[in-house]
Amino acid sequence: QFFTFLWRAGLRYGLPNPIEAVTLTLTHIAQGGIYDHLGGGFARYSVDERWLVPHFEKMLYDNALLLELMTEVWRETGDPLFALRTAETIVWLMREMVTEGGGFASSLDADSEGEEGKFYVWSLAEIEEVLGADDARSFAKIYDVTAGGNFEGHNILNRPNAIETPDAETEARLAAMRAKLFARRSGRVRPGFDDKVLADWNGLMIAALANAACAFARPDWLQAAEAAFNFVSLRMSVDGRLFHAYRAGEAKAPATGNDYANMIK
Repeated sequence: QFFTFLWRAGLRYGLPNPIEAVTLTLTHIAQGGIYDHLGGGFARYSVDERWLVPHFEKMLYDNALLLELMTEVWRETGDPLFALRTAETIVWLMREMVTEGGGFASSLDADSEGEEGKFYVWSLAEIEEVLGADDARSFAKIYDVTAGGNFEGHNILNRPNAIETPDAETEARLAAMRAKLFARRSGRVRPGFDDKVLADWNGLMIAALANAACAFARPDWLQAAEAAFNFVSLRMSVDGRLFHAYRAGEAKAPATGNDYANMIK
């Protein structure tokens, strides 16, 4: 939200510094290890100054706020990176975070098999096994993969050598490689899934998704936003009063100011 404030202030008052700062920061977030380059979506925060090493948990609210910001920055800049990351993150949202009935789940855990980030990191040897030596060499150069690793002997995929989006042919080749690695990763033990639906976090994502749907002319995204809004309105409201959380057929805890504010938004 701080970056959104900077962005809007820069636009309103014609200030280049905050606009450049937000664009630079968002670009490095979108190309850093905090972003899941295979499956889409952003981890909740980075533990270093380069956006490389995330706390691997994916939270609904962080992704909602980043989607909203990327959409607004794309409206002004037309940067294809932000359009791509928006679409990829919404694919992740629709694939992994929609609960029965259309509400959005809260989070994916950081740990699998008792180890933080195990689901997401790679060895050079496994990438070579999946892609073959030639493609693995090209992929490793772009995504910062080495035999020694960039994180505790493992590799977090990130793009320090390709901050600017490469040409279309190169990007298409990389997309095919990413699809192969995503298929391999899908066979791993998955992180835990927190499937409770929270009114305040859903409000953030509904608004972000609706705005993105309008900006990118995607009626399917708008339908998903409407489904989530209907879920909260119908299943998490009793006698005109909103509830904060829903899980396993039961709405619990009276709504707070955040729940009402974000759903009103």
